[in-house]
Amino acid sequence: MKKLPWVIYVLVVFTAVHIFLNVWMWGVRQVLPASAPPGLTNLYKGVLLETNPWLEPWQRWDTPQYQAIAERGYTAFDTALFTPPLYPWLMRLFTPLTGGNSLLAGMVVAGIACLLCLLAFYQMAQYEFKDVTLARRAVLYLAVFPTAFFLFAAYPESLFLLGVMMALMSVRLKKWIWAGVWGAVVALTRTPGILILIPLVWASWSTWRSGDRRSWLSPVIALAGAALFPAYVLIGLHLPPTAILEAVGRGGHLAFPGWNMIEAVSRILHGQLVEENLIELAFTLFFIVLTIFIWKKLPRLYGVYAVTLMLLFLTRFGSPQPLVSLARYVIEIFPAFLVLAAWGRKPGINRLILYLSWFGLLFFSAQFAIWGWVG
Repeated sequence: MKKLPWVIYVLVVFTAVHIFLNVWMWGVRQVLPASAPPGLTNLYKGVLLETNPWLEPWQRWDTPQYQAIAERGYTAFDTALFTPPLYPWLMRLFTPLTGGNSLLAGMVVAGIACLLCLLAFYQMAQYEFKDVTLARRAVLYLAVFPTAFFLFAAYPESLFLLGVMMALMSVRLKKWIWAGVWGAVVALTRTPGILILIPLVWASWSTWRSGDRRSWLSPVIALAGAALFPAYVLIGLHLPPTAILEAVGRGGHLAFPGWNMIEAVSRILHGQLVEENLIELAFTLFFIVLTIFIWKKLPRLYGVYAVTLMLLFLTRFGSPQPLVSLARYVIEIFPAFLVLAAWGRKPGINRLILYLSWFGLLFFSAQFAIWGWVG
């Protein structure tokens, strides 16, 4: 049977997973009660509770915070500066098109970014491996990863991932201006996005040694874009730019690399949040292994990016779990899905990856729908 054209294949994967998640999470909420955490009113930051049964399972944890910023700006609550403005601004832009519903607007923005992300990832995999089957497998693995539902939720994850993919692919194609523009998108989407400068500077330095001086345009443009947020905080909000770090720091602090893993093991042994810490630790260990393979098997640009993120993850000490949210954040190390796609050439491994991914996606998305902590 003739294979679907690649664009249609990606559209089918995106649509199937999206519809499935919506139906599944709606169904979960019809059967199971939502065990809202203490302090629910504070979590909502003045945002109206969603009553639509199809949207309500998606209004969880950080989502109301992005809604609040989209609706009322950075004065919405005292730690609103934890996120750069691009995603909330896009939510605000789309809100009139969704009848004033900022939650739906956030999901529309995330959905568009997710689709573009999967399209970009297919092209990246095809470019690197010249293998249609491997490219399709990589897209599928990413789309059904256990915490991939965050790519469809009103979170900035899909926009961040799209920016990173496009920035690194632009570097591979030596489109330095576009690499810088997409690098700026990354930095304006999530605060740790400033670290995109590390692979951009590395690529520029490597290319400069071969005589291409234009490569420095990418980190310069990305840095200029990253500077827009602190400049706005200083000029527009009349606050010191350090207020951004203070807002981010309230969720935890930096520690010696790996100390968060040691502390997670200690808490597991002492019976503290055992399930949560085990989940975060398992994802962390698995992606440490995948990062090693990225460094050894893929072009060095991806290795520099993966190691940079992994070092950040290993120095973050969260609360109440030392490895808090890493089950979600590890999806940003997207070259891991290229490694997994190569492993998936063996039918047995392919089935194992898909079975575990689907089981994880079912479990974690259901937990999210009922206020379970999954990142």
